Amino acid sequence: MRINSHVHMSRLGVDFSQELGEYFANMFAGTDCWHTQKPWVPEDFNVPPEVLIRHMDEAAVDKVVVLGIAYKFGNSYDPNAAEYVAQMVGQYPDRLIGFYTGDPLGGRDEVKRFEEAVTDRGLKGLKMLPSYNYVPLNDRRIWPMYEAAEALGVPVLLHTGWSSLPEGKMLEYDHPLYTEDIALDFPALKLVLAHVGFAWAELVMHFMAKSPNVYADVAFLPETAPLWRLAQMCSWAKQLGVFRRFLWGSDYPYTDFVSGYEKLGKMPGYMERHELDPILTDDDMESLFGGAAARLLGLVEDNGPRLGTAHC
Repeated sequence: MRINSHVHMSRLGVDFSQELGEYFANMFAGTDCWHTQKPWVPEDFNVPPEVLIRHMDEAAVDKVVVLGIAYKFGNSYDPNAAEYVAQMVGQYPDRLIGFYTGDPLGGRDEVKRFEEAVTDRGLKGLKMLPSYNYVPLNDRRIWPMYEAAEALGVPVLLHTGWSSLPEGKMLEYDHPLYTEDIALDFPALKLVLAHVGFAWAELVMHFMAKSPNVYADVAFLPETAPLWRLAQMCSWAKQLGVFRRFLWGSDYPYTDFVSGYEKLGKMPGYMERHELDPILTDDDMESLFGGAAARLLGLVEDNGPRLGTAHC
């Protein structure tokens, strides 16, 4: 089963502002949108559900995890976004897995919206981007959201590592090791660190090696890292015993489903040619492209080890 664990769906002018669309269009200036073959415009970052399904079919993707933005300072937050996600999932229940994307500083009102999204609307997890809202991952004002997710038994996907937004925020807010505080206070909570922390990937992997409930997705890494770096990182993750908690994600619609998938698929051959050890097997690649997500989301039973290698 091929599962993309990092897909953004939003609506221009509702939970994705015109200003944010223009920002991204300017960031991608000089390139054509991959799904229109024309220069990027704000509408290109807000595809309708039926277009997502068509792109999934074209790329032979079985399921995707649907996320939002919840960037309040960019006027890109809708407190009723869970309804939109639930409607999508209801329309395509065998293809879409909905997450609630929350305002990390929304307090008890946001906790209530999140809880209702899970208990009443059937959403399966929580996505947050604290740095987009000018706070680090371990800001204690976010604790009620983490507490609720742990109580509900659903995973939390956190943006980590790098972003160009918002203007004036500190890059350190995205430092993945801030999540150690979360893991210590909420030991039963399953955390997914998006983008493997980008440049802090080695720290993420070693954190995962001591924290069995911590996962990572590789969204947008094929677009920002060369093949040798991806292969080195994943071989190292396998050596540490954490690769089976790596999830494939594409950061759609900013990127397509195919190019990153194909680049990641070249890793085993590259490892063999360059004598990287250990080499990823077919089973490893099946785990990356769907198995790990299926285990995390409870779609299949997880009987395998999640701890890293022994050390002293």
